[in-house]
Amino acid sequence: MLASHLNTSVHYGLTPATHAAVAAVVACRVRRLPVALAAAFGLHFVCDLFYHFEAFYPLSVLGRWDLERTMFGLFVVLAVLGAPLVIWIVRRDRQTALFALYSFLLSLLPFDPNLDRRVVGAVALSVLWLALTRDAEMRRWVPCALAAYLPDLIRHRIPALRQFHEWVHYNSQLDVGDWVSLLARGRWRVHVNERIFDPFYRAGYALEILGEAALLCGCLYWLTRRPSVTDLSPVHDQANPVHEGSLVGE
Repeated sequence: MLASHLNTSVHYGLTPATHAAVAAVVACRVRRLPVALAAAFGLHFVCDLFYHFEAFYPLSVLGRWDLERTMFGLFVVLAVLGAPLVIWIVRRDRQTALFALYSFLLSLLPFDPNLDRRVVGAVALSVLWLALTRDAEMRRWVPCALAAYLPDLIRHRIPALRQFHEWVHYNSQLDVGDWVSLLARGRWRVHVNERIFDPFYRAGYALEILGEAALLCGCLYWLTRRPSVTDLSPVHDQANPVHEGSLVGE
């Protein structure tokens, strides 16, 4: 069975799209770009403290799907849940829609088994997006998004970073389905190969998906209504009522 050979130490974490969307919100609120980049990088670990897809690591759909296919199916569900919002964003705010497309393309990278290619792909995609836009806000969002996804890209090269990432990542041995089952009937830890058939664990899976969807869609929605730091530039010379004869004749 899948559960017998799955390496559960591999963490997908939040989708890159969600990390990117959170980073864009940070970029809108922090004036200095170096500070925004550092905050986006640090918030990666804060976001990973919350439940997100851990229940899916040992999940075998009818014993036939491997982890990658299960996660791909999960991402498809996220895309379906977010589709109405994305359609609304495309009609309302082209800039946020383009950034959403960038973040969704980032989410394809975890399916490449070659870790170094993921780094190259993320950098190349970010450089391409920066080359295609002159919008001041987009040119802040994209570097911050890359910084937010960076811990997942480079932790395999930096042992200390990998250890810290695993330390802050919550313990996946107790997932949302366990809590739902415990609160509903006083029983938990159903055998891993039976969880897909258990209604309480299915409720837990649904809550994990909805939690991620709420964070991702909430950030994208916020971006459409953003108060951006690029709109907060210092006020230049205001009109002087007596300057250049505005109120006083020649």
